[in-house]
Formats: sequence, C-alpha cells, structure tokens
Amino acid sequence: MKLKMAEEEDYMSDSFINVQEDIRPGLPMLRQIREAHRKEEKQQEANLKNKRKSLKEEEQERRDIGLKNALGCENKGFALLQKMGYKSGQALGKSGDGIVEPIPLNVKTGKSGIGHEALLKRKAEEKLESYRRKIHMKKEVEERAAEQFRMRLKNKQDEMKLEGDLRRSQRACQQLDTQKVLEKLQILTSYLREEHLYCIWCGTAYEDKEDLSSNCPGPTSADHD
Repeated sequence: MKLKMAEEEDYMSDSFINVQEDIRPGLPMLRQIREAHRKEEKQQEANLKNKRKSLKEEEQERRDIGLKNALGCENKGFALLQKMGYKSGQALGKSGDGIVEPIPLNVKTGKSGIGHEALLKRKAEEKLESYRRKIHMKKEVEERAAEQFRMRLKNKQDEMKLEGDLRRSQRACQQLDTQKVLEKLQILTSYLREEHLYCIWCGTAYEDKEDLSSNCPGPTSADHD
C-alpha cells in the first residue's frame, strides 16, 4: 500500500508533469529542433574556417622552413654544382663575382592574376602623371592671366598718362591763345583810342584827348566795371 502511494505521488510530482510537458508535440519543440540545427551548422562552419586557417598556417610554416634551410647533397642540382667545383657559401660564376644567396622567392597570396600588380602600378603612375600635367597646365593658365592683367594695367596707366598730357596741352593752348587774343585786343583798343579817340567800352568817339581822358574811365574793360 505504501509502495503504491509512493508511485502515485511520483506520478503527480512536478518533475513528472514537467517531463510530460517537455515531450508534448507542438510549436516549442519545433523551435528547439530548429535552434539545435542552427547551432550545429554554426559549429560546423567555425570548424571549417579553423581548419582552413590551420592549413594555410601549416603551408606557410613549411615554406618558411624550406626557404631557410640550405640545400643538401640530396638535391640533384646542388650535387651537380659540387661536382663542378662549387662549395657552400661560394659566389657563383667562373671568377666568383656572382651572387651568393639565391634569388628571394616572392610568394603571391592574393587572388589577382599575374601582372595585376604591375597594371595597378602603371595606372597609379599614369594617374600621377595626369595630375602633374593638370597642375602644370593650371600654373601656365594662371601665369598667362597674371601677365595679361599686368599688360592691361600697364596699358591703362599709359592711357591715363596720355589723357593727362592731352589735358595739359589743351590748357596750355587755351592759355596761350587767350594771351594772344588779349594782346591783339590791347593793340586794337590802344589804336582806336590814340588814332580815333574811340573807346569800345564807352561806345563813344570823343572830340579830343582831353575829352577822352576826362570822360572815359580807362583803357581796359576792368576800368569800366
């Protein structure tokens, strides 16, 4: 009886109920399955990346070791050189003036094709040369513009100088012409007063010199103001 009650209590316990809920089919179970699949796929991708990275590192290490180690007698080419009298550390060439170390190996790790780097270098040089030509052309244009400005300024200054000389010449002509007119006027008025006793400003011909001297204010226009 006690055993039966214990079994019933176990049947009604929370752990039993939770297990029944966990295995019940439905949406939560599908989500758990999908999440497990995603985690497994991510883990496989990570393992694959690590494996690829390890292969590259191992390949690089093997290459570095092979390049650092000197050739031994087991190498057919080195053995042939030894038969011809070559010794390790000796320079190549009949006179011994050749290279001592082998030509360095430049390992290409990128995905671009052969000659791609040379193409990029040539394009960069062409771009630089084009930039230099543009700078040179711009400098020439600026120099021509500056020279044209200086010429215009000089021409303007020359023009202003000529205009100034012209105005001074006109004033000189006017002054000289006025002076000549005044001289001619003075000659004429003096002639009229002395020969004809006539004053142009009075508009009168006097009877004699005494009458002219007494009634005419003077021999100039200013005397009649």
